[in-house]
Amino acid sequence: FVVSWLACVFVLPRALLHYKIAHESNRETEALQFLSMKLFRFGLLMFLLALVFGMWLWLGFGINGVWLHIKLALVGLLLLYFLASGWLLRRARESGTFPRGLALRIFNESSLLFVIPIIYLAVSKNA
Repeated sequence: FVVSWLACVFVLPRALLHYKIAHESNRETEALQFLSMKLFRFGLLMFLLALVFGMWLWLGFGINGVWLHIKLALVGLLLLYFLASGWLLRRARESGTFPRGLALRIFNESSLLFVIPIIYLAVSKNA
């Protein structure tokens, strides 16, 4: 579930960028809108399932440590990033307004600022 959610986290901003490019060149955007919304909903479902099973592991096995609190805070920020992607998609669908191209490209790559430390904390928790 986590891998599926992360795939959505990485792909949704990229889909939004392609949606912007198609919208600006007056090409058909209905399919991109539909697929992007499906991707967002699927990502939310995967996050909720990962959260449920993660809580079960956390509470059931008593996993603890400072690394876990930092990692969970970063996952919370990554969730906010994903929700911001959904908000940008909704705004684009409703009003046709997008962020600038460079801002959208930076937004697209900025998820790595959360994912790399999360992976490092998960791998090095016993170090």
